[in-house]
Amino acid sequence: MIEVEPGRARNAADPGPRQYCVQQGWLTRAGSVAVCAPSHISLQLVGPDGAHDTVAF
Repeated sequence: MIEVEPGRARNAADPGPRQYCVQQGWLTRAGSVAVCAPSHISLQLVGPDGAHDTVAF
């Protein structure tokens, strides 16, 4: 489950018992990335002030 609020987003729940995806916390800056492998989800904030040109996994 993804939770989105003005200026931030996060993985609010994941299927794993340790909740690693949730522990990544809120993304608040453009270019920030959170990956939840068990759910096959990647979350990235985009905006004009991104810190990176590219992201590779």
